[in-house]
Parts: sequence; structure tokens; C-alpha cells
Amino acid sequence: MTMSKKAFGACPCGQPRRFDECCAPIHEDPRRARTPEALMRARYSAFARDAYDALIATWDPATCPTRDSLATNIARWLRLIVHDSTQQGETGTVTFSADFIDTDGFQRLTETSRFRFANHADQWFYVDGDAQWRRLDIGRNAACPCGSDLKAKRCCARG
Repeated sequence: MTMSKKAFGACPCGQPRRFDECCAPIHEDPRRARTPEALMRARYSAFARDAYDALIATWDPATCPTRDSLATNIARWLRLIVHDSTQQGETGTVTFSADFIDTDGFQRLTETSRFRFANHADQWFYVDGDAQWRRLDIGRNAACPCGSDLKAKRCCARG
């Protein structure tokens, strides 16, 4: 993977590190994700950056969608909040909320994701999750849900 200028910006996963020091190494080699939470954060970054190969490489083959169906994602991912993370042996869960904007406006995905560790591959895989989608009622003068401290109309709701 060739690092672009964008690779040196803040990591979309919300950790206080640059992308090239945080999730990019996991995109290049999924075995670097040593916990379900690390993998989930890298997957969020992959969604935010349209890194479909990284998503497919970390999705359980039994539940993985096609690359074409992933490429229909029109959401602009704004913020990730991890609420809980558990790991017991070769299984784990991560509960998170992710705010995004699409053609229907601001929305929030809240999900408890399930992961499994595959010894033969020496890596964690996303299996599936229990998800709830909710539209956010964000006025143009309200704070933008991306966390920028700007009003929505001056940030993600522009245009």
C-alpha cells in the first residue's frame, strides 16, 4: 500500500494517532489486530476510507458480502464511539456507535459486533452483529455530530 498524504492525517477510528500509525498497518496485514476492538476500529476506518479489500480480508468468509455490495456504501462516516469490548478465548464482542451522513441525513448505527479468532489464519474475523439504525435530528445550528465543535451547517451539513 502506497501511503498518500491522506495516510498521515488523523485516524478515522478516533484514536489519537495518525492513520499510518494506527489502522493502516492492520489494513495491510489483518494479523496485526490482536483484539476484537483493534479489528473493529480498523474496519470502521476501512468503511470511512472505502478500503473494501481490508473489509473483505477481515470478514468471516461465511458471512462476507460481495465487493460490489460494499461499494454501494454512500455514507460519510463521521465519528466512532466504542462503548464496550469483551474477549473470551477465541470469541469477542464490541459494542459501538457510529455516526454518519447519507442522502437521508444524519444517522447513527449502534451495533454489538461478534468476532472469532481463527487459529489457522492467526487473525480475528468479523462474523456479524446486532445493529440498530436511527435517524438523528440535528438542526443546522446544532453542534455537528462529527465532533468538530462547529455548527452542522458550517461542517458536515454544508451544501
